[in-house]
Amino acid sequence: MQAATLGAAILSKRQALGLTQQLLARMAGLSPQFLNDIERGAVNVSVATRQQFLDLLGPPLGINDAEPRKRALWMAAKGASVSYSGELTMEELERALATGNVPEYFRPHIAQVLDEAPLQLVIGAVSEVATNHHQQPSEIWENVRTLAQALMATRGGMWA
Repeated sequence: MQAATLGAAILSKRQALGLTQQLLARMAGLSPQFLNDIERGAVNVSVATRQQFLDLLGPPLGINDAEPRKRALWMAAKGASVSYSGELTMEELERALATGNVPEYFRPHIAQVLDEAPLQLVIGAVSEVATNHHQQPSEIWENVRTLAQALMATRGGMWA
């Protein structure tokens, strides 16, 4: 895949998922400037970096779709419930992401999702919630930042 084609695909998918360039760069462990260069097609990237974007953004990378990864909410809720008493339901996680509010009882569960769940799962959950609630993904990302701040879930500064 040529640099310009890959860059356009990454840009398109990032925008469809409501991710800012800065947030995607943090998720990928890259500088925002390097991501900007990639999206403009100004640099070639390694196979490992391409794979990293596929892992984060999901295939097919060349298609501009905001189709949510089905079951991401369910998987994130199940994973968050392993270490805590009481089960975080998919509906409760969806409500928290859609509103930016979480009941006291589920605060540790939501913090676990934000701090420890695979980023692909968080992206998929945000996409699912946006679709289910007819909201823009960027609105859900704002709720993620609100929740992260309230729960002190920093993920190394990712949600700042």
